[in-house]
Amino acid sequence: MKWKNCTADERKQHVDGFVAVTPTMARALDVLRRCYRSHGSGQQASCSFIVGETGVGKTTVANEFLEEVRAEHMGILMDGQNLKVQDEEAYPHNMSVTLERPGHGLIRPVLKIQVGKKSTYKQLFAQTLAAIGVNVAKATRFGEMMSIARIQIREQGIRMIIFDECQHIADSSMTRDPYEAADVFKVLMKEARVQIACVGLPYTTDLLLENRQLETLKKEEMTMRPFQPDFNDGSELMGFLQALSTDLPFDRAQQIHKGPMAIRLHFASDGYVAGIAMMVSEAAKIAIDEGVEVIDLDLLGEAYRRKHDVPVNENPFLMAKVDPDGFRALKAARWNERVLAAQKNRATRRQKALVLKREAAAHD
Repeated sequence: MKWKNCTADERKQHVDGFVAVTPTMARALDVLRRCYRSHGSGQQASCSFIVGETGVGKTTVANEFLEEVRAEHMGILMDGQNLKVQDEEAYPHNMSVTLERPGHGLIRPVLKIQVGKKSTYKQLFAQTLAAIGVNVAKATRFGEMMSIARIQIREQGIRMIIFDECQHIADSSMTRDPYEAADVFKVLMKEARVQIACVGLPYTTDLLLENRQLETLKKEEMTMRPFQPDFNDGSELMGFLQALSTDLPFDRAQQIHKGPMAIRLHFASDGYVAGIAMMVSEAAKIAIDEGVEVIDLDLLGEAYRRKHDVPVNENPFLMAKVDPDGFRALKAARWNERVLAAQKNRATRRQKALVLKREAAAHD
């Protein structure tokens, strides 16, 4: 296919759809696969943990797994008819695998639930019920909620639930909340025999310290990390950049996996998959808009400037010389300035609000 025959919008949509499964992501996918396939293999289910900093690809892995399970079920015959994949608008594909079984209703082999901030036991259980299509009143007792969950899990054929952003449970300032919210996972595994996958920031595994029974049910734990600054052929970083170069919607070969560009991309992103993909994606869109056929350091520099609004001497793609220590110092100083400015502005706003409140009280 010649990209010159495609519209600018079509080329940009292709850029947005880029997914490259790195070896680290492939190992994380294997963790989810093993968790899923363990369903029904014992008297109670088990859980697995995938943790890592924001931007290492955890959510991409979870979404790829959902697509994989969805593809496995497409074309399966039940009651003499094929299962039908449900409309994405009603059942977002990045939140569940939802299909219709003829004469039966919905089946959902896998769900992904976004954990709310500082979730308590009851809140997390209510979130889980809402995800499987049941909204319960606040006054509903736990026994009733568990009975509803058990029935719906069986009826919908739910084998596994992925809980994303699990660090929110550990964030609670109330002593009992993390322990009790983590108990939701334990109850689902023991009572409903649903496989559980916990995804979140590194300290998500603090739940295992808060709730030792959850530790006994854990099957696997994996930490996803950023790319190491390894620029040798065959490294994970270079394999990712090569895949990205090949996939870009240009008829001319791209060089983002070569020398200076690869070094600066790692430098600018600290090795995070999401950071690299975002910068290359934005540079590609700028190139498409400007009718340029090759992404170079200037285009990457413009993409970085748009995101961070920094001068040339703080832009890793436009610096004359790569100086890791100096660049990190500049970034840290810039960040500290922003934090101090934000704190000052917040204090000023609070002071103004207090003055207005006092004035209003005086008038009353």
